[in-house]
Amino acid sequence: MSPANGHAKDSTDIPSTAVRQIAPPASDTGTPTALTPNAAKIKELIANLKVPFHPSVIEWRVTNTSKGGPPRGQVIPYADQRAYTDRLNTLVTPAGWTRRYTIHTSATFERSKDQKLVAKVLVTCELTIFGLGSHSATGEEWADNDNAATAAEAQSFKRACSCFGLGRYLYYFTGTWVDLDDRKRPKTVPKLEGNAGRMAPWSSAPRDGGFEVGRANDCWNQRKWR
Repeated sequence: MSPANGHAKDSTDIPSTAVRQIAPPASDTGTPTALTPNAAKIKELIANLKVPFHPSVIEWRVTNTSKGGPPRGQVIPYADQRAYTDRLNTLVTPAGWTRRYTIHTSATFERSKDQKLVAKVLVTCELTIFGLGSHSATGEEWADNDNAATAAEAQSFKRACSCFGLGRYLYYFTGTWVDLDDRKRPKTVPKLEGNAGRMAPWSSAPRDGGFEVGRANDCWNQRKWR
């Protein structure tokens, strides 16, 4: 399991002024206080949660590979869960949010790709942002994966974050094909600035913080969020 409210290792390279910090209330989400954000602050917080991650923290995962010929793979972008915790810490401070996990295992069943009888590890994350509310989501991984609990935990946390809009834009990427090396790793990765429009159906994607997701990197490059 990852440490509570941890920081991404590359966070020192990201301007701390990219998003505006909104201090959390000291009480429970259900108990209004003088520190509870008003409607304007809540709207601002939600908009800042939806701001796309800085390109420097984006990584790429191979989801499909070609059959025959030179090895090629389809890649999609993702961010480590520590980038999500950094965003939350920046916006509401480490004291302004919390998460709770529950873990259970499914019954064994036949896995289609290899016909093995395997169970799944299921982790549910309940994410609470004080003054805003709570969302929960479940992540899963095959139990024969040595890091099953860690993988399912990260997936559940990021899915819960996406319910608040954080990192949700990443779900709109459809992937692009690149050459792979002998270990099936991308030899090169797409540049988000030049491929955003081609890699995702931006016309159907939501607007984040007053600008289209496809223009996120232009905003970073123009230092709009710095």
